[in-house]
Amino acid sequence: MKLAIDARLLTAKPSGVRDIAVGIVNGFQQLVVDGELELQLFGVEEANQVETLPARFFMHRELPKAARARGADAIFVPRQTAPFFSSVRSVPLFHDIGFLRSPDVYESNFVRDVTTKWAARKSAVLTVSDFTKTELDAEGLSNHATALPIQAIHRMDWVPSPTSNYVLCVAVQEPHKNLVRLVKAWAKAETGEATLVICGREGADTDNLRRAISESECAPSIRVVSGLSDIEYSNLISGCSAYIQPSLYEGLCIPALDLAAAGAPIGVANLGNLGRVFSGGVGALVFDPLSEESIAEALGTLVNDSDARVNLSSRAKRTVKLTDWKAVARTAVEAMA
Repeated sequence: MKLAIDARLLTAKPSGVRDIAVGIVNGFQQLVVDGELELQLFGVEEANQVETLPARFFMHRELPKAARARGADAIFVPRQTAPFFSSVRSVPLFHDIGFLRSPDVYESNFVRDVTTKWAARKSAVLTVSDFTKTELDAEGLSNHATALPIQAIHRMDWVPSPTSNYVLCVAVQEPHKNLVRLVKAWAKAETGEATLVICGREGADTDNLRRAISESECAPSIRVVSGLSDIEYSNLISGCSAYIQPSLYEGLCIPALDLAAAGAPIGVANLGNLGRVFSGGVGALVFDPLSEESIAEALGTLVNDSDARVNLSSRAKRTVKLTDWKAVARTAVEAMA
């Protein structure tokens, strides 16, 4: 198979979507070495093995035209969009359709919704998780998607800071991340001298989050950070005492999976992909994200129960493994064949 790839994400700013694209392309390149695949990378910036195309109309004109000219059998787009017109079959990768499934906790975006629905109509569709595959089916968008076997994607050493006891949450400040309820639950939890650290850029829920923190009696023990360098972020995530993800919707959730694979004790909402991965409490504390009391109980356990922390740590490593990108790439190629 000769595969054309939208490689623009490979040179994009750090993000989970970018990191998954990099991993899948690395897997494809391993198949190239094995003689199982021919690969063509197309982007708008100079990069290794990438052929540059005009940025204007890249997706809907330049990429399909280049793929056809090079004799590609398919176009892989590592995001949930696809060319409107193309004689070469396009295959999108779906990450998260929470904005369609739970629109009340997402900002409206007409273009995003239309392109997502268009991409889901393609004859071959890939998803980052079984959960997202199920959500596509439930929304009536696609019943022929293939879930890729993606788990943790960053190898890390979990070494809790000896000088700073903090529970970490990595999340953009959007309503579906449920950060306001997390802050209110922190005030109800028995957390002693521990700190809650929320790491993520500002978003539609920033004002509400700031208000909740300013009104909290535990405000001095809550810290919000963003704009960290790669090294600062790496140190922050690897040095946490425990991790919590109270999101109402997650298509994958890389930080939680990375830390689980590293053996950190984690607490996760019983909704979204994390609720499915850790169903029944296997490998993580699972709580009701709509209940401040349930979140507070999980926080108290993560901070104070040393036996539970040890048990969660060992079970997390058995539940979540590092992703085998070659296996991911082979699954994708089989779905495109």
